[in-house]
Amino acid sequence: MNSEVAEPAGALAKAFWAVIALAAVTGACAILAARDLVYDGAYYLLAIAARGEFQLWEPARASVLILEQCFAVAGAWLGIQDLWTLGRLFSLAVTGWPVFLTALCWFVLPKGEKSWIAGPLVNLVFAIPTTSFIGIGEGTIASCLLWLAFLLVAFRIDHAWGAIASVVATAVCAFSHESAAVCLGAIAILALWRSGGLTGFPRLAALASATIAGAAAVNMLRWIIFPRSVVERGDFLAGSMGGFLGSLHAPNIPALASLVAAAAIIVPFARGKLPSAATSAAALAALLLLLLVLIATPDQTLAPSRFFAARGVPVALTTILAVVFLVMMNRGSRPARLVSRPVLAVILGLAATQAAAQTIMTQRWNSYVHDLRTFVTTPRGAISHAETMQALDPARSRFRRELLESWSVEPLSIVLAPHGRVMTVVEPAPDAPWVPYRPGDPTTLPRAPQLHWSGFSPHLAR
Repeated sequence: MNSEVAEPAGALAKAFWAVIALAAVTGACAILAARDLVYDGAYYLLAIAARGEFQLWEPARASVLILEQCFAVAGAWLGIQDLWTLGRLFSLAVTGWPVFLTALCWFVLPKGEKSWIAGPLVNLVFAIPTTSFIGIGEGTIASCLLWLAFLLVAFRIDHAWGAIASVVATAVCAFSHESAAVCLGAIAILALWRSGGLTGFPRLAALASATIAGAAAVNMLRWIIFPRSVVERGDFLAGSMGGFLGSLHAPNIPALASLVAAAAIIVPFARGKLPSAATSAAALAALLLLLLVLIATPDQTLAPSRFFAARGVPVALTTILAVVFLVMMNRGSRPARLVSRPVLAVILGLAATQAAAQTIMTQRWNSYVHDLRTFVTTPRGAISHAETMQALDPARSRFRRELLESWSVEPLSIVLAPHGRVMTVVEPAPDAPWVPYRPGDPTTLPRAPQLHWSGFSPHLAR
């Protein structure tokens, strides 16, 4: 082995837990800011508060939706009245589960197989940050569940507890996300392959996992061919095919950073060489440059729509890597050769860049929420998009414009009502494709116990 290759139990362990620590810290900041109330988040929260139950509007994603909503639903059951507190509980699940599930993968792997953590690690550092600012984003948690199931079947199904965990994890993945169809097929093949060398209960568990994963893959294909929303499928595919990268004027900095880091690692291997210290240094310099661009122009560079377009990336990358890992296992190979010091340096540099980007996003979100919260404390009735833009986005920043134009500003303005007393509802742009509530029609307004509508008049400002 090359002298530059570090022992997985040493350098890889330190790098992995450093990445987990960075993700946990930036995640904690996002949770305190209830950042996952962006886009669909606030709408889901109001429905949870109103009904006190899970909102499973996407049947193919039921298990992930339950995980995303579990803490907020529990809070509603316990009688928590403050919507912002419920919002933080909601964000705890959406942001917290990917970090927790990725960390759990480390303990699933046997001591001599820790280099396979490269899959979940790549997902956490390269894929998830590209789409981390969209609130309800089922693909992030789904990708982590797929990795957990894949590694359990590969390395723990020959033990009793591992066999049970493999079946349970596969069953959870069966209702995680329709885009998981191909990855579920890979898990089915892996389970069948593993069953050949097992006997007794582990063999039955492997066959059960293969059956569940195979049936789920077919079922997910049904949801792809006949989606609940044709528009959603088109947007999902367009984003996964490159729309998530953004444009010259509105790039997705975390996505570009991931591409830079990936190129620094993959290109040398494609040439039959290990990444060198010089390659690592060049990648780190490029990452620093991207971060400086984001720091210098956050309001113009950050475009929430780019993160929404990237929502298919985690499952897509997980699927590709799972298939690659399946081939490697069949050939008796391991990813330990990738764990060199230059590679770890690039990964750690990317993790630091992603953490800084997430911190900036949280700071801009806090500023946006502060101004919107102040805006809705004065009785104004239903405020038009034009009036809101003039008051809250005088600088005409891309970041605020995209959030204020979206239909999601309407439920968020209700969530931010002082002590639940709604006096102002902010309307989205007139061309918003869908608007959840009509202020002039009281029957459409959310009727959560935490909300009081007696002081709201939709025509007050007019």
